[in-house]
Amino acid sequence: IPDKKFTILNFMELLVEMSIKLIEDNMGEVGKSLLYILGSLIIFILFNNLSGLIPGFAPATSNLNTTLALALTVFFMYQFYGFKAHGIKYLRHFTGPFLWLSPLMFPIEIIGHLARPMSLSLRLFGNMMGDHLVVGIFFLLAPLVVPLPIMFLGIFVSVVQTLVFVLLSMAYFSGAIEHEGEEEHERAP
Repeated sequence: IPDKKFTILNFMELLVEMSIKLIEDNMGEVGKSLLYILGSLIIFILFNNLSGLIPGFAPATSNLNTTLALALTVFFMYQFYGFKAHGIKYLRHFTGPFLWLSPLMFPIEIIGHLARPMSLSLRLFGNMMGDHLVVGIFFLLAPLVVPLPIMFLGIFVSVVQTLVFVLLSMAYFSGAIEHEGEEEHERAP
């Protein structure tokens, strides 16, 4: 039974329920096995992003080392889950739809997969550093009135960047663990 007042426990329960709903809506039943990874990403990134709105705090997500570590974790985890789901046949994901295209598709797929951690880390880092830099500049120019609307925008940016990172991570996990022919099976009456 929820408390009648707003408590941190209520907020965390709401955040966990929203995370579960987001993961299940986007990944289905497979998402339940990835709840701990993706849920941890949601909570870690969201709270780090929001911590930058407190004057004097720098969010960890405005440091390239942190965002790169998160992106590399996602990269190695979805590769692991891809091999876990398919075994050595996971390498067929890199060869393209036809075997005769594999000499062309393999290098393209490798480059594409290696660009994913860079893309995830630079996107989160750049947006969070830029957002908190703008808030800091406005706070220095007009310390009382101007930063409030910008801080509400900062909350919006923090939530959106968390969602972008996690939704892209879910797409990478889904692509790694999907089974061939699954789409046709779902479309059949």
